[in-house]
Amino acid sequence: MSKTSVQLRFKNGELVNVYQALQEYKLKGRASLGRTWLGKRLADADKQFNEDRIATQKVYFQTDDDGGFVYQADKKTLILKDDYTMAEAQSNFDELIKEEITIDVSQYSARIKALYQALEDYPYEMDGQVAQVYAILFDELDKAYGKGE
Repeated sequence: MSKTSVQLRFKNGELVNVYQALQEYKLKGRASLGRTWLGKRLADADKQFNEDRIATQKVYFQTDDDGGFVYQADKKTLILKDDYTMAEAQSNFDELIKEEITIDVSQYSARIKALYQALEDYPYEMDGQVAQVYAILFDELDKAYGKGE
């Protein structure tokens, strides 16, 4: 009998915030193991996103002979290649930020389900970014486990 695939989906632009918020939650047991496992996958996905971001920037912005970016005199602003506009570069970068990544959690479903259950009954108050990210994370966990797996 084949196991059902359980997946969580996040946008590239959410990865760091979800990872950081996960670290703020007070968890123990399997829920903590689920957090650690998911945090590692989020960090890996963010590393890939950063590589993709740099590759995208290298399409639009000038680089030196060593592959490093060339900056304007302020040493903060990248210099566009002649063939492109800032609007084109920004549009492409915005697409990359909104791109959805999928994390298959099937292999560690019991741990991730424990994380879901711990967050479902989370007894501590949250505010600010941690609360906003809770909504994103819990929504994804609820899609995966809220149907009574």
